[in-house]
Formats: sequence, structure tokens, C-alpha cells
Amino acid sequence: MFIAANWKMNLDKVSISKFCDDLYNYKFSSKVEACIFPSLPYMDYLNNLIKKLPISVGGQNCHYKSHGAFTGEVSPKFLRDTGCEYVIIGHSERRSINNESDNEIKLRAQSAIDTNLKVILCVGENLSHREKGYALKFVEQQLLKCLPNDFKNLLVAYEPVWSIGTGKIPNVSEINEMHDHIKKVVLKNTNKKVKVLYGGSVNVENIDSILNVINVDGVLVGGASLKVKDFLAIYSAAVKHLNNSI
Repeated sequence: MFIAANWKMNLDKVSISKFCDDLYNYKFSSKVEACIFPSLPYMDYLNNLIKKLPISVGGQNCHYKSHGAFTGEVSPKFLRDTGCEYVIIGHSERRSINNESDNEIKLRAQSAIDTNLKVILCVGENLSHREKGYALKFVEQQLLKCLPNDFKNLLVAYEPVWSIGTGKIPNVSEINEMHDHIKKVVLKNTNKKVKVLYGGSVNVENIDSILNVINVDGVLVGGASLKVKDFLAIYSAAVKHLNNSI
């Protein structure tokens, strides 16, 4: 089970310090893996604060080149040097706001993997695709265009674009159907199994129902991960879910 906390462009140094103070009062489980994705300037700072905890640090994006004249970008090698283990590639906000194409996302994912970073590759449909019954086909096509040619460490995050930040989420059967579809598509085309996270308005109220979906291997959490109380509540729900499933 994997809990990914995407802080996006939130939490300054003071807020991060207070957040981490509470983490040291919590007993973590070896059964649930957690990774926090802070804003770029605070990666090293966060990594130093939590280096004694079983939590990893990840980057919210990386470039497909290891170095060069790319103002404002970050090299996957730099993420590794800062202690990152994971990187999020193809988040819907990067796709829409920064106009990242499927091919560019594929290159970024491959570059990260070649640098020994573990990739969380994001895919997801908009509301129009969902309402027209085109969600499965759209995500399949998106996935096939973005999948790196070679990978060992890859997770897929299904994040329906219409659900992010809205409080609305697909129903249990829709999530299960999509996650099952993603796993079958990847297996068929790469002969490899992948874990699939759900992302999109995950919070303390819906975490139990989401984790009870058979094909959900974890969650990608946005706003609910900014408060340490909510982050730990979501983590605790994952631990409870695993203990109950034994």
C-alpha cells in the first residue's frame, strides 16, 4: 500500500517544520509506504527533517534532459542528488497549465527511470470523456502514449481530471473498472504488472471506501495531505485496511 502526498505549491519552511514535528509522535507501519512531494526549494530541507522516519521524498516533476539550457526546469539527476526516490510525471496540472504532451511525458518518465527514480505516471479523463462513455478508451490511449519503453519501478496514478479539487469522485465500481483496465493494458503491452494509485479529492471522509476497492493499491493525495492530522488519518486508514484484509 502506497500513500503519496502531493503538496503542490504549498507549505513554507515554518509550516513544514511544524508538520514534521507531529510525524515523530506517530508510530509508522512497515506495511504502508509513504512519500511526500514538497515544493522544489524545500526538498533537501524536508529530507533532512524526516531522514529518521520511514517516509521518502519525491519530486513533483522532472525534465527529460539531465542538464542543459532549460530555465526553470529540474534534472532527474538533481532530484536524486537531493535524496528523492520518486517523481510524479504527467500530473493533470502539468498537462493543462504547462501544455505537456504525451510524448514529452513519456520522455520525462524514461529519463527519470534511467536515473533510478521511481515514477508515478498520472493518467485520467475529463468530465466530457466520462459522460460520453469514453473514459476507458481515452485513458488507455493516454497510457500507451506515455508509457516509457523500459521500466522496473513504475506506478500509475489514475486521477480523473473532473474529480481533482472538486470533492466529487467516481463511484466504487467506476474506480475498480478503471484500475483493472489500466493493469490489463500495461500487462498486455509490457508484460509487467503495475500498482495503480487513485488520486482525485481523496480525503479522510472517503479514504475507507476508496481503499476497499479491490484494484486500488494506494492513493495520491493533494489538499488533504497539507494538514498533518489528515495525512496521518489517511495513513492510519491504509494500515487498518491492510490489517483487516489479513
